[in-house]
Amino acid sequence: MRDLFLAFLFPIFLYYGFRTPVVALYLWFWTSMYPLQNWLYGFALSLRFNLVFSIVTMLGYVFMKNKPRFKITGLFVLVIVFALHSGLGVMMYAYFDAMWQSFEEFIKAVVFFIFVVLLLRKKEHFEGILMFLTIALCFYGVLEGLKVIVTAGGHNIYGLKGPLGDNNKVALGLNMAIPLVLYLAGQVHYRYGKLALYCIAFLCAIAVIGTASRGGFIGLIAMAAYYWWKNGKKLSIVFGVMFIAGVAVYLMPSEWFERMNTIKETSSATESPLTSRVTSWKINYLAALDHPYIGHGFNATAGQFVWQNYVHDLDSLNWGIETPIPKIGYVAHSIYFEVLGNQGFVGLFMFLLIIFLTISKINKLCKQAYQQGSWEHQLLTSIKVSIAAFCICGAALSAAYFELFYALVAMVICMELRTLSEKQLTGRLAETARKKHYRQVR
Repeated sequence: MRDLFLAFLFPIFLYYGFRTPVVALYLWFWTSMYPLQNWLYGFALSLRFNLVFSIVTMLGYVFMKNKPRFKITGLFVLVIVFALHSGLGVMMYAYFDAMWQSFEEFIKAVVFFIFVVLLLRKKEHFEGILMFLTIALCFYGVLEGLKVIVTAGGHNIYGLKGPLGDNNKVALGLNMAIPLVLYLAGQVHYRYGKLALYCIAFLCAIAVIGTASRGGFIGLIAMAAYYWWKNGKKLSIVFGVMFIAGVAVYLMPSEWFERMNTIKETSSATESPLTSRVTSWKINYLAALDHPYIGHGFNATAGQFVWQNYVHDLDSLNWGIETPIPKIGYVAHSIYFEVLGNQGFVGLFMFLLIIFLTISKINKLCKQAYQQGSWEHQLLTSIKVSIAAFCICGAALSAAYFELFYALVAMVICMELRTLSEKQLTGRLAETARKKHYRQVR
């Protein structure tokens, strides 16, 4: 039935996608965040929804008559250079096919980033892409949150095929989505629509707790603390957090609390989550010392023939935690050490610079261009909270190339271009008025 339903809608999607390229961009984003193959079982599995919608977006933009004004910015160039640099380690040290696959996935995310910058300018464009994020990522969060509640915390969230590949990435994605859903709730004036969006945010928070992701739980706490600190209605935020915490305490089994208690545990050296992460961080750091300019390529340090070259040097790094020689290879378990191992110190510098410039642009736009309380100010603030969630949760998991982060960076660039266009229009109108006044005086 699902296959027939989507097969029926597919020509309609194509029609509106060709007619309005930004609609095709929404569909591209939707099928990237939640690959429809996770939802289908029959003949529709053979349909390449994401590929088709991406091609429709590109063709639609090429033949678009009134294209939005575009100006190359430093942040835009930096993201492109960072993407190109990420391929150097793959080309030099292509240890296994999965490295090329990871590089290909990242390039797809960067291509989407480019077309977001090219197409998004109006308020309805920004809210449209956030609505499709809600339909995609938060749809999964709502389902998982309901399962956690119904099973009294017994439901295990493992993730699904695509960007939400495991429980940690599910927690990361939902933490990043919650501030954006709250922004949409603030823009909706219809009572039941606002209530529905708040319920979506609540169930996504329950799903984050249900993932049993330690980094996701820390990110959720940090987000709640931010809203409590910045929001004028602090009492309502406190009650909201207490309600979610109460539900978690009531629902979650003892295994969940035991897992949360291992956040700082280092006593069991071979099994401690913190110990294994520090071991992986050391290996990626040593690999970066070996290849400081281009790194080893995507997830190379998880390969046995790579990490074995560095495990005997672990004791040379005294980071305060004993790290015995591991028996298997680990992924980086940190967006920062992931980029460090993949792209060396040069790549890590660019990655941190992307985050810094994005936050700086948000602060600058909020201070100089948009008044507090305007939709632009609220959207930029929500994006900043979402990026902060990415930085906090990502400190303990490998998701440096998560597509949603680069989409948010693109949206900030779009807001900057929108502001520049408004200033240019205001300047032209002022110049026209001045010339008209001068002619009247003469």
